[in-house]
Amino acid sequence: MFRYHLAYTLGLILLGTQALADFGSGPGEFMFPTGIALDQNGNIYISELGNDRIQKLGPEQQFLDSWGRFGRDSSSFDDPVSLALGPDGFLYIVDSGNRRVVICDTAGLTVGLITLPDSSRPWGLALANDRLYVSDRQANQIHVFNQSRHQISSLGEAGSQAGQFLQPKGLASDRGGNLYVVDSGNNRIQAFSPEGIFLRSWGSYGEGESEFDNPSGIYVTAGGQIIVTDSGNDRFQEFTLQGIFSSTGGGAGTDPGRFLNPTGAAIDSRGNIYIVDTDNHRLQMFSSE
Repeated sequence: MFRYHLAYTLGLILLGTQALADFGSGPGEFMFPTGIALDQNGNIYISELGNDRIQKLGPEQQFLDSWGRFGRDSSSFDDPVSLALGPDGFLYIVDSGNRRVVICDTAGLTVGLITLPDSSRPWGLALANDRLYVSDRQANQIHVFNQSRHQISSLGEAGSQAGQFLQPKGLASDRGGNLYVVDSGNNRIQAFSPEGIFLRSWGSYGEGESEFDNPSGIYVTAGGQIIVTDSGNDRFQEFTLQGIFSSTGGGAGTDPGRFLNPTGAAIDSRGNIYIVDTDNHRLQMFSSE
């Protein structure tokens, strides 16, 4: 079941019926994009592993700005894998190779850094109830930071039981402050209360409805939609907050509407779904109309 329709594919050259990725480092070109965030004005922010930068696109998908390069200083990145826009209006970027979270304004000016342990392999982040959550694929935990950006606790440990993780990746929260974790190595989604209490999980390995193969990204709307990028199956799936399957889209390939290793996901105010099509080096948007 698929109730969305492909509206555009960005970072793509169309040649007849063939779709070719616009792979590169120029404005509007992508090299292994992964993370995505949208602001209230409809601007789109995309993190790129291959170019170690953030690109800012306008509501009409036009290039506006970019910042970053490979490096260790406060204005550089090493594998910026995911990002989120905080309630304070700042962008929070998981700079995975530098083991930190970079906080910057929407023009790219760095205003803060959160340093993680040298042994960490951070991937996803979410902000809810004055808390910042960061997933750590090495420790198989979710690290929790307070409003002052100090770590106050960690959730989970390695394993496959409720509340345990294997290679956790994407994170998202709902309006009630509940946390949703893409437990990638266990091919499932786990949900936790704002106090860190396990609520529910769904998913297992496979290709059917509510089954996953190395899921990666997650996005939760104010209306209670959950979008999960099912990376190994080259598709996305939609669920309710209770984990009930609603729809799916995609499939392996390079044509518009197809994916190769989709990662980041977002939904705009009109209900359109944005999927970062990582190994095709492009962004695709699916309209709900």
